[in-house]
Amino acid sequence: MIRRIGVIVQDANSLGFLKGLQQRLGCEAQLVTPTVAVGRSSIMTRRQALLAWTQFRRLGVDLIVRFTDADARRWQDVQRHELDLFPADARSILVCGVADTNTEQWLGLHTPYVARRLGVEEAELRDPRHRTERIKGAITAAVAPDSDKSDVVASLVKEAPADVFRQWLTDAALRTFVDDCRAAALRADCPVPAPE
Repeated sequence: MIRRIGVIVQDANSLGFLKGLQQRLGCEAQLVTPTVAVGRSSIMTRRQALLAWTQFRRLGVDLIVRFTDADARRWQDVQRHELDLFPADARSILVCGVADTNTEQWLGLHTPYVARRLGVEEAELRDPRHRTERIKGAITAAVAPDSDKSDVVASLVKEAPADVFRQWLTDAALRTFVDDCRAAALRADCPVPAPE
């Protein structure tokens, strides 16, 4: 059973995406972030990975999820690089998700849904060159006084209708990440809902 998940993310939007995905998969594990400054850049160093692994071992995590953006690189290359940074004994409990471009572009794969939920005109999100910044701005504007950006993104992911989520899953990087998370849960004997 997975009780504690060590997460290494770049920013609040990435953390929110993970939280929303966790809720969609019915996972009740506690998310733990490292106290050391690791993962804020899209590419980690070996030293940062070792620091995170050392701390996560001490905290007794059952799974580590590294989630980052590919930006202008091939997501498969970024994923391979990030996995290779960790010591061999960490790899059996390590999942690495890489957003093809970035998290906001994943959310924008279904522009009608994200536009409606964030209260922006759909036409504003059609241009992929400006989509990221417009979605980031709309997420910031949607933050309620008692929440933060990660809560807004978590809600978007958790509450996405099945047809929206299926469209998001047409992105190979996202599909791979979700499949890897499901496989990790199944290996740990966690109940996992049927794929969408």
